[in-house]
Amino acid sequence: MRICIVTWEYPPNIVGGLSIHCKGLAEALAKIGEEVDVITVGDRDEVINGVNIYRVSPPYHSHFLTRILLMAEELEKKVGIVDKDYDVIHCHDWMTHFVGANLKHNRKIAYVQSIHSTEMGRCGGINSEDSSLIHHLEWLSTYESCQVITVSRALKEEVCSIFSTPWDKVNVIYNGINPEEFDLNLSYEEKINFRRSIGVHDNEIMLLYVGRLTYQKGVEYLIRAMPILLSKYNIRLVIAGNGDMANYLKDLCNWLNVGHKVNFLGFVNGERLKYLYNSADLTVIPSIYEPFGIVALEAMASGCPVVASSVGGLREIIQHEYNGIWVYPGNPESIAWGVSRVLDDEGLRNYIVKNAKKDAYTKYSWINIAKETVKVYKKAIEMMSYGKPLG
Repeated sequence: MRICIVTWEYPPNIVGGLSIHCKGLAEALAKIGEEVDVITVGDRDEVINGVNIYRVSPPYHSHFLTRILLMAEELEKKVGIVDKDYDVIHCHDWMTHFVGANLKHNRKIAYVQSIHSTEMGRCGGINSEDSSLIHHLEWLSTYESCQVITVSRALKEEVCSIFSTPWDKVNVIYNGINPEEFDLNLSYEEKINFRRSIGVHDNEIMLLYVGRLTYQKGVEYLIRAMPILLSKYNIRLVIAGNGDMANYLKDLCNWLNVGHKVNFLGFVNGERLKYLYNSADLTVIPSIYEPFGIVALEAMASGCPVVASSVGGLREIIQHEYNGIWVYPGNPESIAWGVSRVLDDEGLRNYIVKNAKKDAYTKYSWINIAKETVKVYKKAIEMMSYGKPLG
């Protein structure tokens, strides 16, 4: 099967989990014998791990939506330049919907749309003209595509509810992970030396947050839990990520008088990210809205216990007091309780770490995810072959 994956981010361009998802899926598809091209943004074409990567450099525009339209035009043009007879085009998120819809109509290519989150969920509602347009384009992507993929049951329910998408058109396929990449088995000395390099003292408990600093991620409530935790423990919070709330969160730390116990590292990836997970005592995922939560898988594979909000896809990954701890979203007291639950019970901590690592290795294999995705591709191709209504 000739597969074209269209995505606005792909390594080394990493903004969030989408980039990692597309790389894992593309390489797994190549491993099971499919012919895979990725059309994305960047500087040069190359072949990595059996995947043909074709990149475009769209002109910059200060207005976000204008920039996205210019990018989509360049991505679609690149598909024409590559000039292959694709069996399926797989687009990720609304930014690339234009490419899939146009190629479906103009070249009769089966079009599959992956939705990783929604504008309504990310922003807590539709609050501006731009936001309203993005919401409409997300709906249009579900209408135009032959098949839709979501990364959790919770997101499927959201998509079907807010866009009135037919239930049987939406397929749930979880994100994946290569767990061995995160399972470093560091020595005590390696952990201590790394912790010192990021400003964590030897006698401190290290809490870790990894992700964007945006409203939906709920980092504010983790920071608001710090005064409660500091009344009981010698603890330090390490925040790895950047985003539009960074300055607000730093100001909040100072206002709560916990700034001396919170380290902002900025964006972290690669080996340094893996060392973070393997050196931390606990990873906290305080999301308000989370369609999946690949950070949870990375921490689980690393042997780092997870405390996570009981929302969205996180509720499907984490089983309370089996492979992690649930807390209420937007609730600092609940977050503090969850952290204490893990820190105060060594037996529970060891139990959830063991179960979490087992789940990371057995439930979220990229090869299995690739095989499930191929099944969706075949459904989309069959719809095009029989000329059934696609909207």
